[in-house]
Amino acid sequence: MIYKSPLKKIGLLLCAGALLFASCGKKSKKIVFSDTDPTYPITISIYSMAQMQQPPADNKIYKWIADNLHVTFRWDILVGDKDQKIGVMIAGGEYPDLLHVDSTKFYEAEALLPLDDLIDQYAPKLKAHYADAWEKMKEEDGHVYTLPVWGVVSGKDYTNWYGDSALWVQKEVLKDFGYPKITTMDEYFDLLIKYKEKYPTVDDMPTIGFTILSYDWRSFCLINPPNFLAGFPNDGNGTVDPVTHEYKVFLYQDISKRWFKKLNQMNALGLIDRSCFVDNYDQYLSKIASGRVLGFHDQAWQFQSAEYSLTNQGMHNRTYAPLPIVFDESIRPWYRNRRLPNVGQGIGISVKASDPVRIIRFLEAQLDDEVQKVIGFYGFLGEDYQLDDQGVPFRTQLQRDQQEDEVWKLHNQAHLWRNHNPKVEGSYLDGWPTNIAEIFGEREATMKPEDRELWLAYGVENNAELMDKDPPPNPIWFPAWQINTPDGSDAQIAWKRAEEVYRKYLPRIILGRPELFEDLWKEYVSELGKTDLVKYEAFMQQEINKRIVKWSPKD
Repeated sequence: MIYKSPLKKIGLLLCAGALLFASCGKKSKKIVFSDTDPTYPITISIYSMAQMQQPPADNKIYKWIADNLHVTFRWDILVGDKDQKIGVMIAGGEYPDLLHVDSTKFYEAEALLPLDDLIDQYAPKLKAHYADAWEKMKEEDGHVYTLPVWGVVSGKDYTNWYGDSALWVQKEVLKDFGYPKITTMDEYFDLLIKYKEKYPTVDDMPTIGFTILSYDWRSFCLINPPNFLAGFPNDGNGTVDPVTHEYKVFLYQDISKRWFKKLNQMNALGLIDRSCFVDNYDQYLSKIASGRVLGFHDQAWQFQSAEYSLTNQGMHNRTYAPLPIVFDESIRPWYRNRRLPNVGQGIGISVKASDPVRIIRFLEAQLDDEVQKVIGFYGFLGEDYQLDDQGVPFRTQLQRDQQEDEVWKLHNQAHLWRNHNPKVEGSYLDGWPTNIAEIFGEREATMKPEDRELWLAYGVENNAELMDKDPPPNPIWFPAWQINTPDGSDAQIAWKRAEEVYRKYLPRIILGRPELFEDLWKEYVSELGKTDLVKYEAFMQQEINKRIVKWSPKD
């Protein structure tokens, strides 16, 4: 592979740096940096929670990064329990250069460098990239420690992919019944029942009507549906009253009782996957990839690999369409929200980073549009895509097919880094979408017949429109799922106790005999009452109130 970089300026942008001194005051560090050798290669170590394969040594994009940006990566990919892994790192005080952050744990342990001075001195492009979100990115002490890696949109937003929560249904189910309008919970399950009765097996395997991912931290798939069925947006573990702004955990609310009573009834009819409560994540994906699961609640990014597998097996008709299901037709669904940065989550530089200046300059340089195209969704001009006579990017059919080949992608894309890097989303300065697949010609060429037929039947152009063509404005505080309880706090302890209760009781409630439902539900709610959930709710209310004050438009 031969590629001549147009980015001669990158070599000039990349400078190494040294941390000269930092005061020891808690959350009051003033850090002074200075440049050293501006050109030497660096290896950046990264802790990652992404359950992906290590890139092979011959991966062409990582080789290009090493040749052009003079950076190589050393990955520490999470295996096993996340909290245990993070706890070991914190206890030992040993961290890699970059930390994948999804909670306040590293911040509370003072494992993260404040990034304000670094960015102000060395990364004007990063500062501009995060300008609209900058104030929201600040922690209680007024400093920025974490850079969001998703949801920062520049230029025009071309995204037509839907990756958030939904009740998903196999496309083949919708087609078999003539693409019916499915709006309510009862209509959704009636459709699954009818299809399962009509087709008790798929490829000689028993049809699974509805499965539930309840493994580990992914158990939000078990508890979240009532929130959406009742018409609330994704505020994590609770609902926020749109008028009074009162926050309440939904675990014990009547909306949850209504949902789990329905699951209990569906189990009595043989629709529920009874082994789902003992399955791990891989087993869940394996069932979906078999093509015999008709429906479930999840977010698309979490089962996307199983859909890739179905497509590669020639079973794209067995992939899934999202539906904005609600309890009844009087409720306006609010599954889809407007794009926003994932504040408080992303990538942070650790206090043990060997060269924070060099790292921030690398993050700055890789934000360049041409670099983003290489490490993002374009690849190399002339090898992964071409320009037509009018200068429009396009792929050949072979190049399109490669995008669905997991083995090819492992060797030819920087998928792991792409899940951790500050990135441009929306459109580049040249006006083209940041994902080549969103260019009209490519979208038309790659659209599967099953998707074209489904979207035409429902009068939409993509899955995002299937959920909502024009989602309402995000509430001021939104989303509350980004609010994390401090490690060891009363609020965190209360929520962990509540988790233990719902993990114990909800499988029993779903799989139990219908005549036992009321007694089991009362027992469940009573046990939740012993967990001090009021302390969790009080903390969340406090943080939501802070956001409303801080984030409300100023006169």
